[in-house]
Amino acid sequence: MDDFFTPENHKDFKALKLASDIDADIRDCAIAFIEPGGGGPYPDHTHSHNHLFTVISGIIEINEGNEKKQVSEGMSIIVNGELPHSVWNIGTVRAKVMGISLNKDS
Repeated sequence: MDDFFTPENHKDFKALKLASDIDADIRDCAIAFIEPGGGGPYPDHTHSHNHLFTVISGIIEINEGNEKKQVSEGMSIIVNGELPHSVWNIGTVRAKVMGISLNKDS
């Protein structure tokens, strides 16, 4: 995991950017390994782009605005980047999550 990094204000969270500037719809793509109890950012953040998260294994909780949404293995969710949000591993094993950043018009 030499090329993996921990984003600012995250804990027990390792990410690897797989591609960037893919096309007009997709900003970038990354995979994240989140240990139990890990996640981030804290505090929740906002930005102009949306996320498409797909859980490869494990179970995560997405804080989005005033809602908490559980997403488990094989499920996907689009998160509105303009709402305060974060992602947390609420399971007992490492979560593997694919994240795609979508330009707002996508």
